[in-house]
Amino acid sequence: MMIRLGDEDAHDVTAYDLPRGTCPVCGGDEVRHLVIGLPADPEPMTSTPSWVEWVGCLHPGYDRECDRCGAQWESEDSAP
Repeated sequence: MMIRLGDEDAHDVTAYDLPRGTCPVCGGDEVRHLVIGLPADPEPMTSTPSWVEWVGCLHPGYDRECDRCGAQWESEDSAP
């Protein structure tokens, strides 16, 4: 899931509910999710799992990263 600034429904985010998943390269389960944008209500930022990183408006070009092997990719769950 990507939340971008300017999305009309970005303020409706109340909880991060996507599964962590596995790395497509090494199969590891140490996948970090990068959430682009910031919610209008800061509560979701404090209640997300430790492997979810809110990166604000700086899009690194991918929204998943494996802490085990360093692979980076764009998830299928990302908004276009």
